[in-house]
Amino acid sequence: MAAPARAFASNYAAERLKRGARVRVKLRPNRHFSLPAPDRDIIMVGPGTGVAPFRAFVQERRATAAKGRNWLFFGDRQFTHDFLYQLEWQDALNDGALTRMDVAFSRDQPEKIYVQDRIWERRADLVEWLDGGASFYVCGDAKAMAKDVRATLVRAYADVKSLAPDLAEQAVVQLERDKRYLQDTY
Repeated sequence: MAAPARAFASNYAAERLKRGARVRVKLRPNRHFSLPAPDRDIIMVGPGTGVAPFRAFVQERRATAAKGRNWLFFGDRQFTHDFLYQLEWQDALNDGALTRMDVAFSRDQPEKIYVQDRIWERRADLVEWLDGGASFYVCGDAKAMAKDVRATLVRAYADVKSLAPDLAEQAVVQLERDKRYLQDTY
C-alpha cells in the first residue's frame, strides 16, 4: 500500500490501519517552531489537528511556570464531535496556563465561522499583544487556512493601526523577520 499524503495521516492511522500493522515513520524536527522566552506572550492558531503542538506548548509553559500569557485560537467543524482536547483546554483556562481561548466551529450554524473570523473579531487585542512582543504561531493546513490567517492578520494591522495595505503587510513581514510569526503547515 502506498504511503498516504501527510494531510491524511490521522485518518489513515485511525481508520485504515489494522491493529498491529507496521508503519514506517520519518521524524523531522522543526527547530524553527519553538517557544520564546518564558516571559513572552504567545498566540497560537491551530484548527483541527493543527492544535496538537500547542497542547505541548501549554503543557511546557505550565510545567516551567512561564510568566508569558498564552492565547489559543482553535477551530474545527462541530463543537460536539471535534473539540480536540476540550477538557485539557478548560483545565488550562481554569489554572491560568491558558490566558484566553477563542473557538470557531464552522458547521454549528448556517454561516461558516473559521479561526480567521475569530482573529478578525479580536483584532484590537491581537495587535496589542503583538505590539507588546507576543509571538504568533500557526499550525495546520497550508493550502487555505494558513494563507487566510495571514491575510486576516494583515487586514487587522491595517484596521487597528489605520495603515495602508502595503504598510500593514510590512508589519507582518517584520514579525516574520523577527521570528515572531511562525508556521508549521502541511
